[in-house]
Amino acid sequence: MEFEDVIQSVDSWVGEGIVPGVSIAVEHHGKLVAEHHTGNAAPDRPVTAETLFALASVSKPFSAAAVMGVIDQGFFSLDDEVASILPTFSETDDPFAEDAFPPLEAQRDDITFRQLLAHISGAPENAGIKRIRPTTLPTMNEQVEIMMHVPLKSAPGEILRYSNLGPAIAAHAAEVATGIPFHQLLQHTILDVMGLASIALTPDASLDDRIAIVQAPSNEGTPAESYNSRYWRENGITWGGYFGTARDVLRFATSFLPNRDNPLSHESVLAMTTDQVHGAEGGVESLGVIWNPGFWGAGWEVKGTKRRHWTGETSSADTWCHWGQAGTLVWVDPTRELGVAVLANRTVRTPWPLRPARWTGLSDAIIEVADRKG
Repeated sequence: MEFEDVIQSVDSWVGEGIVPGVSIAVEHHGKLVAEHHTGNAAPDRPVTAETLFALASVSKPFSAAAVMGVIDQGFFSLDDEVASILPTFSETDDPFAEDAFPPLEAQRDDITFRQLLAHISGAPENAGIKRIRPTTLPTMNEQVEIMMHVPLKSAPGEILRYSNLGPAIAAHAAEVATGIPFHQLLQHTILDVMGLASIALTPDASLDDRIAIVQAPSNEGTPAESYNSRYWRENGITWGGYFGTARDVLRFATSFLPNRDNPLSHESVLAMTTDQVHGAEGGVESLGVIWNPGFWGAGWEVKGTKRRHWTGETSSADTWCHWGQAGTLVWVDPTRELGVAVLANRTVRTPWPLRPARWTGLSDAIIEVADRKG
């Protein structure tokens, strides 16, 4: 069986009505060895190699790379306190609010950029509907301003808790430190340098015919509809708002392999792709996924010893990856020089990739072919 044979198994996802469409790309030993596109991006519009999928949280490593670029330029370091760039970060609207614990709030000054990017800052997964109401169509900057003051749920460095707040606040700090709007910063220092023309940060109407419509979005049927609304697309939230093709997402992920064309320093690449949480217990609370020990880099999730993992049971402990709520997954196993981007357009609110373990099964099948080829 060849790579092409394995990846065509995603046809069954479409045929069984699990997802409307899928785009998948596989790289092995520096070559794009397989690519497959199936189903529909929208009614009467098939998925092609040029289809832009909502990346959701697969956006986070892109944002993290731009932050690391700012660190490479010396504006601040990974272990600098966030409050040194964003003084108001150490403040809360009300330290005695119902969901605030004063002894934790007193530790906000200690939070570092490494902790923000590796999800061990103590921040919750989301700001919460009481603080950010999508129906009011808040701008990205308005959302980040609110995120800056959300009470902590644990002490900095104590627990691995996947959080949208960490990358959002780190990106804001990069913007403040450089004086350059973050989307412009990411575009010029990462995407343009790497030639990633099919990653769109804030796609306008001219790209509508290329964008896959996502099924089962949040706030469906409202102006705030996730992924599909004009509001969502043009907001370009740094923690989950970008769009891209499978091929360019894969090119970005594999650029972190040794001796690849990546604009970041060796130290930044290493920080992004290796564990920065020292095995802290925790995980993704909204999925009910908790690991002990846990592993995460300053941008990429690191597999480590995690079991029943989306990158496969047989992927190496050094594998880095990220998945997105819109139905997207990318991973790279450096021991095999193997990378996969599989993008679909149905949210994991209906946990189709996990139950049954479709992502895991597909990943293991691809790894089996890679191991046979050597």
